Amino acid sequence: MKRSRAALIHLWPSSLLLAIIAGLILFVWYPYPFLQFKDTGKFSLLLVICGVLIGPVLTWLFYKQGKRGLLFDLIVIVLIQIAAVAWGTRALYLNRPYFMVFTVDRFEILSVRDVDTAYISDERFLDKPFSSPVLLYASMPKDEQTFQKLIKEVMFEGKPDLQYRPEFWSLYADRQRLALKVSQPLEKLRSERPEIQNQIDRLVSNNGGNIEQLKFVPALLQNGQFAAILDANTGEYIDSIVTDPWTR
Repeated sequence: MKRSRAALIHLWPSSLLLAIIAGLILFVWYPYPFLQFKDTGKFSLLLVICGVLIGPVLTWLFYKQGKRGLLFDLIVIVLIQIAAVAWGTRALYLNRPYFMVFTVDRFEILSVRDVDTAYISDERFLDKPFSSPVLLYASMPKDEQTFQKLIKEVMFEGKPDLQYRPEFWSLYADRQRLALKVSQPLEKLRSERPEIQNQIDRLVSNNGGNIEQLKFVPALLQNGQFAAILDANTGEYIDSIVTDPWTR
């Protein structure tokens, strides 16, 4: 068998693997609007792609029919490919958006790595939907002593801020009306972002057709941002638009 044929035989399962991983990334782990990678995420994604493609390339380079030790070479190539793909895929999986926490005046999207899950006492906080983060609300402590303790820990002891602390979380659905107090009319975003007016118009059309019934708040990723669209009456999170969400 020629080396080109051997490389092609290796290519088709590699391509199938790449398609499966791409499907997981685009539709399960990082659906719109969460596919905004920081540098480490880009590196992990690049490693997955290279890991998938490096197998057929190495097969083409090293394959020679009748070569002594050929089986060993092919096993090593497959192991290298599996290691690269597994490492990159695992990194993407662990860094996927898991928690979408409303805090003060915005949503912040966090991965499991960002939070000490040992402090999670309510199992519902870990009940992640199939293709979206868990919606949560971080409340400032009402007790003055607890509030001062939080400020001291964050400012002087280097401990995580409010949104990273499960002891201050509750389900967003239980507090969503509070988010409306700091939300802004979607019409304001439309007027200040002419480049996305058509996108906003489609979103409005898909959600009742009345822009006055929709508001927005900023949402922050580790290396990205978007506008989280809320129902103006209930505060329910209903959609999103990738844009600069900070208005004048």
